[in-house]
Amino acid sequence: MQNPNPHRRVILGVLLSVMLNTIGQLFFKAARTAQPDASILSLFFHFKTWAGFISYGMSAICWLWVLSRAQLSFAYPILSLTFPLIVGLSAIFFSEAISYTRWVGVGVIVVGVSLLART
Repeated sequence: MQNPNPHRRVILGVLLSVMLNTIGQLFFKAARTAQPDASILSLFFHFKTWAGFISYGMSAICWLWVLSRAQLSFAYPILSLTFPLIVGLSAIFFSEAISYTRWVGVGVIVVGVSLLART
C-alpha cells in the first residue's frame, strides 16, 4: 500500500480546520440569534455557544497538526476559504441578504486561494 501524498494530507487537514472553524462561527451566530438580548455572560450557558467553542477547539487541534507538516505561508492563506463558506451558509441558515459585490469579493478570495494552493 502506498503512502498518501503528504501535500494532499496537509490540504485536507487545512480544509478540515476550515470546516470546523466555519461550524464554530455558525454555532456562535445561532446562539446569539436564539438569545438576541442576552448578556455575553449568559451566552456562556447556551448549548450552541459551547458547541462553537468545541468546534473551534477541534479546529485548533487540527491546525496544530497542519503546522507541524506545512509552511505557515502555504497553509494560512487557505484558511481564508472560511469567508466564502460563512457568506453562503449565512444566507442559507440566517436568511442574510448577500449583495452582488460581496459575492464578487468572495470570488476573488477563492481565486486567490486556488492560486496559492498550487504553489
